[in-house]
Amino acid sequence: MSELRRNAIRRKSKPKQTAGSPAEECPESSVCLMDSDGLSGFWPQESSPPPHSLRHTDSRREGAPLKQVSRSTNCSPAHKNYQRQTEQPTDSGSAANSPRHALKPPNGVLAQKNRERDKNQNMDGVTHETVPVVSIDRQGLVNGDAGDVPKREIMDEDCVDPPHAHIRAEEEERKAPEQCDVVMNSIPEQKETNEQKLYKIANELLQTEKAYVARLNLLDKVFYTKLLEEARKETFPMDVVKNIFSNISSIHTFHGQFLLPDLEKRMGEWTTTPRIGDILQKLTPFLKMYAEYVRNFDHAMELLKLWMDRSPPFKALILEIQSQEVCGNLTLQHHMLEPVQRVPRYEMLLKDYLKKLPQDHTDRRDAEKSLEIIAMAATHSNTAIRKTENLKKLLEIYEMLGEEEDIVNPSNELIKEGHIQKLSARNTSAMDIYLFLFNNMLLYCVPKFSLVGQKFTVRTRISIDGMKVMATNNDIYPHTFQVSGKERTLELHASSEQDKESWIKAFKETIHIYLQKNESFKSASKDVEEVPVSVSEAI
Repeated sequence: MSELRRNAIRRKSKPKQTAGSPAEECPESSVCLMDSDGLSGFWPQESSPPPHSLRHTDSRREGAPLKQVSRSTNCSPAHKNYQRQTEQPTDSGSAANSPRHALKPPNGVLAQKNRERDKNQNMDGVTHETVPVVSIDRQGLVNGDAGDVPKREIMDEDCVDPPHAHIRAEEEERKAPEQCDVVMNSIPEQKETNEQKLYKIANELLQTEKAYVARLNLLDKVFYTKLLEEARKETFPMDVVKNIFSNISSIHTFHGQFLLPDLEKRMGEWTTTPRIGDILQKLTPFLKMYAEYVRNFDHAMELLKLWMDRSPPFKALILEIQSQEVCGNLTLQHHMLEPVQRVPRYEMLLKDYLKKLPQDHTDRRDAEKSLEIIAMAATHSNTAIRKTENLKKLLEIYEMLGEEEDIVNPSNELIKEGHIQKLSARNTSAMDIYLFLFNNMLLYCVPKFSLVGQKFTVRTRISIDGMKVMATNNDIYPHTFQVSGKERTLELHASSEQDKESWIKAFKETIHIYLQKNESFKSASKDVEEVPVSVSEAI
């Protein structure tokens, strides 16, 4: 019978310990081992290896040390407590956290330690300090694995890399971006040089030109081309399509095949040729195309609205194209406004460019000459823009009135609109109404129920011709005034004194401008009538 079995039998034969009796503890120089039958015991660590019968048959190599068992059912309570303590993670660098019964390293490790100590003591006759004590992690010793590199209990000041250096390094890495931000924010931002500002303006001109050419392609190659194809089927007149789009194809050709390529080439060689005035000067002869497009714009908008109402196939095709992603949920009218807006855009960029351009720069003469011609063309475009915006507003009001009032006319101009109250005949009650003041008429409307947007019903249309406005006094309603015309008189109450003055001013200015235009027309007509025409001249 092996010594281990004898110890187990001897332990079983002992009487059970009572409460308060000292428990059998695992000797400091022993290892708790378990054989194949489940019996465990203590084996002196400094003695020779245990009998071959207790060695595990599943070890990775012949003669491997016994596997250390983490817990044994036959161990004493004190040894179980010791096992629980050693299973908890500890800081190998702290002596206070080390268990009282810490295992000593295997003999091979001790022998290697002794050899290193002897070598240090005998080398050159100089006695060195003893190498710090080596502590081996017991959890790594499975089936003879003693660990590749022993862990040393060395203080931070004795190490090249302290035990917690990796933790400190991670903290420093986390702090590094914050410190970098502080440093970057403390550095004053460098101001752009004049050359950099000129380059940014030129590059903006190039990028906006690319977007503009894409819009021209949409108008010319998508809307215009598809409508012409449908018109060839005699669905609607081809002349209508041509009159709507005017000379859009010529404008597209010039910008897509000439101006844009020249700008792209110049920006590619900006370091050697930093100038754009000479390129924009090439644009000036072609501004006549824009003059033609702008002159035709009002007529194009009228035709477009007319045939959208008159021809279902015409309207269906335009709505189909507008629903495509390339249109960006914008109407044809919006896209057609782009050429009108482009010339003022050139003017604005050139003005900014000249502000940054030195007086002695070689490009200054060309840039100033280009600006002079472009500014003249932009004046006509700005007038067309205002007319277009007014026309768009008229279309919105037309829809708000249920498409029952024929107000969409280039001669009509919206002056003011808004909510106000109308007093009853005896000034005893007030009703909420809505007014649309145009340059030639006033629409008195009342709100109408609608699930989508504001809707109104027109109660009265009052002409500006013969209209008068005056402030009134009322004890109940403090902000009242009166508007009287040939068709009707309205007693109105504003929300505040400021609102009241704003309405009265708008009415008076509109009446004054209307009377001036009327007098000018009458004078011109009278002069024509007074010119004597003889019979011989008439013949």
